[in-house]
Amino acid sequence: MKDFKEFQRKHEYLVCVGSDGCVIDGMTVKHLTCFGPGIIEVYGLWGHQEELLEDWNRRNLYSLTRGINRFKGLALELAYSLEKGYLKQEIAELEGWVQTTKELSNPSLEARIAENERTGRDTKALRKALEWSNWVNRKIASLPPEKKKAFSEAGASLVKAREYADVVVVSSANRGAVEDEWQYNRLMDTVDVLMTQEYGSKKDCLCRLLELGYEPDRLLMVGDAPGDIASAKEAGVLYYPIVPGEENNSWARFRNEILEKVVSGGFRKGSMEQYAQEYYKKLEGN
Repeated sequence: MKDFKEFQRKHEYLVCVGSDGCVIDGMTVKHLTCFGPGIIEVYGLWGHQEELLEDWNRRNLYSLTRGINRFKGLALELAYSLEKGYLKQEIAELEGWVQTTKELSNPSLEARIAENERTGRDTKALRKALEWSNWVNRKIASLPPEKKKAFSEAGASLVKAREYADVVVVSSANRGAVEDEWQYNRLMDTVDVLMTQEYGSKKDCLCRLLELGYEPDRLLMVGDAPGDIASAKEAGVLYYPIVPGEENNSWARFRNEILEKVVSGGFRKGSMEQYAQEYYKKLEGN
């Protein structure tokens, strides 16, 4: 797989796709068995396990904050635990890093820890967050491959998209996990480049891709999270949502209807808003 620095535009159109929860059906199991339980384990919150796991899953899977970066989700869950009196550790340094860093990733967090050590600032909250993130990565790596299969309609849709467009993965996950899952599902040949959390936010990725010469109305972001729609709007590009619980139907519609509309110029604001409203209605109904 080429590095982004080597990527060159070959088509007039570009389709950007999310990974977990969008193409790969692994998002739910990861939250249920890795992310949420990791908070309980690392922060010692066993006495409040049921409540906190319910809150974590609602926030990260079944609400308008679905798909947010893991560290943003962690900061929100810890703030909730502090408010309830379950957590005694201060998290201000973690919240500050989450709000100011350009890259929400383990390497960025490690760099902030090293900087704090040099300047004599507290590192406890940051180290705990890194411990949690590493715990989650190990747990995800231990999941059997069959727990991370692609949605059955996604592969054929990506193959179809490549007839008309360059295809790039834009994901807030770490590169290693994305590579492993796309290789297992034999999907690496359906995309040109992986842009993961190491490249910054999804908006940052979309803006960098626009700099390669794509017109905004010829760049489509396909994702399963509200943040995908927000990032596309902020970057001024097109978007199409994959509806949670209806992923295969969403991908089939993309292949049979949406792609042609994008290429013909018929996929405009009205159409996008229609699909977005369907998506929001589904999330709010959960």
